[in-house]
Amino acid sequence: MKALLPVATGNEEIEFCALVDVLRRADVDVTVVSVESLDIVVLQKGLRIVPDANLEQVSDETWDAIVMAGGVPGAMNLAASELLKAVIQRHHAGGGLVGAICLSPALVLKPAGVLEHVKKVTGNPLVIKTPDQVWPADAFTKLLGDVFDSKLRVCVDRESNIVTSQTPGTAIEYALAIVELLRGKKVASEISDYFLVKT
Repeated sequence: MKALLPVATGNEEIEFCALVDVLRRADVDVTVVSVESLDIVVLQKGLRIVPDANLEQVSDETWDAIVMAGGVPGAMNLAASELLKAVIQRHHAGGGLVGAICLSPALVLKPAGVLEHVKKVTGNPLVIKTPDQVWPADAFTKLLGDVFDSKLRVCVDRESNIVTSQTPGTAIEYALAIVELLRGKKVASEISDYFLVKT
């Protein structure tokens, strides 16, 4: 199993690291790629990531899953990549699994057009604050329309093959939901039991 994990300046650390850690524990081959062609990507709180490649170098490859973190301005920077948008669209059209958390469902998946047939979707339902700016709680979730459900910590739409989630506090559950779809319930349960995480 292969997963593509695009990363951008300002992605949220816990969301990013949970994906890398949990998926690799499940023996998923995770490739971290910079959408900005950077050798080092600095995340929201200053964690420095060395990507495996730039997106341009692997954009023609096929993946079992494309999964991403959110964060400010990380989700905005992911959304700014037209190449990532095209890669997600092609992957989704082929039936591949797509995952997004925090602001990425609204800012990356919605503009890519891959949420058109989902029955439910979630994302960060909270007021978004940075040192420079504050966005009201519905600033991004309203982009998701009537299918947005603020009560769902993790939303799995099996028909559309899309997993969405809310915040750093739901990041491990999010990653485990992806593992369950890729590697099965037994593998996901073994990891959640080891983490003492209730899913």
